[in-house]
Amino acid sequence: MLRVMLGAFRRGPAPPHRFRRGNCISWGGALLCVALVPRSAAAGDVFVQLRIEGVINPIKVRHVQSALARAGREEAKFLLVTLDTPGGLVSSMQQMVTALSNGPLPVVTFVAPRSAQASSAGAFLLLAADVAAMAPGTRVGAAHPVADGKPLEGALDAKATNSLAALMVSLAERRARPRDLAEAMVRQSASYTAEEAHAKHLVELIAVDQADLLQQLDGREVRGGVQLSTRNLTAIELDLSLSDRVLDALADPTVTSLLLSIGTLAIVYELATAGIGAGGVIGAILVVLGLFGGSVLPIELSGLVLLLIGAVALALEVKLPTHGVLGGTGFVGLSLGSLLLVDSSEYFGGLERPSPLLLATALALVALAFFLLGRVVRRALAAPPQTGVETLLGKLGQARTTFGQLAAESPGQVLVDGVRWQAETSDELIHAGETIEVLGVSRSPLRLSVRRKQ
Repeated sequence: MLRVMLGAFRRGPAPPHRFRRGNCISWGGALLCVALVPRSAAAGDVFVQLRIEGVINPIKVRHVQSALARAGREEAKFLLVTLDTPGGLVSSMQQMVTALSNGPLPVVTFVAPRSAQASSAGAFLLLAADVAAMAPGTRVGAAHPVADGKPLEGALDAKATNSLAALMVSLAERRARPRDLAEAMVRQSASYTAEEAHAKHLVELIAVDQADLLQQLDGREVRGGVQLSTRNLTAIELDLSLSDRVLDALADPTVTSLLLSIGTLAIVYELATAGIGAGGVIGAILVVLGLFGGSVLPIELSGLVLLLIGAVALALEVKLPTHGVLGGTGFVGLSLGSLLLVDSSEYFGGLERPSPLLLATALALVALAFFLLGRVVRRALAAPPQTGVETLLGKLGQARTTFGQLAAESPGQVLVDGVRWQAETSDELIHAGETIEVLGVSRSPLRLSVRRKQ
């Protein structure tokens, strides 16, 4: 149809007396095809929103970075970040502040709903935005650095406080907010209600809900003289995927401490006992998860280490008779490593996220293969020896001499599988020519233990 349209343009308009019904059909069909082509929202007719709840950790960092990248691809008008957090890791907070402050589009932060908070690290995120807003009944502040719930001491406290205070002041001055109030949140752990923060110009807006916020944002000028227009915009909401929610729960400070403690004890137990078992593998997985949750190891490195641990555990399962214990822990390591390395929020359009059914099917097939391999190995281990002197056990032979308890000659000689062996018996007399059965083999000296075949 497009070719017909182009041809029509090249030929120019037809004379009135030569305009035929076929031309009408061609043009109508072409327009109908264009009209029926499905279209997504036009570029720039959207805004991206996400919600940050709970403790600030590396998973939240990846979520914010993915949201900024998605907003850039969609040519979104702005990024809306709704906050309700008590704080979290300083390192993760600094990465999020850097991403929000240097993003390619305007950023709006909104503390909501009522009774929500942007405390500690959350206060930095609130002030890192181009427009900071709060719902009535919310609060912000209490950003003095602590460790394990306790204040720092001495030079360490002064160093951390001065550094974070300088960061807070720079964020406030960047958007012409009062630096003294921002600095007080770090040095004196000052906290402000939404009404106080708005009255003192620490935040720009108070909004009852998101609809009220969008209405107030319409026509507001932000960085670079850009004027926001929120009318007829489509919201693209980015939520944490199921895998990220699991990892987010593992990155909780309490869970992180438990993972490190239990993992260390498991490794110590493994080193104190003989053999290679599940204790060492489980301990290694828990320690890596604990280091990841504490932001000691980056997400990508943690995922690679977990994949390596899982692969080593599966390799040991093939070599050692652990009856599937190492294999199972290896699958856990591979699964957790995959969750860390694959960011499902990066998928959009036709494939929004990796298929759980496909992943489960692949893991089930691999598990079935290892189960069948384990059965083959178990049968091989249970089978009688096929080489060496152990293969003589249970075989029949013939006594070549008289020997035994009452014989003058001991040990005697027997013929088994055409080979002459020295033999002995413990409690009976065996005469030459009688049929004997091999009961055992002694190594030093090499001698068969036999009995008369009944």
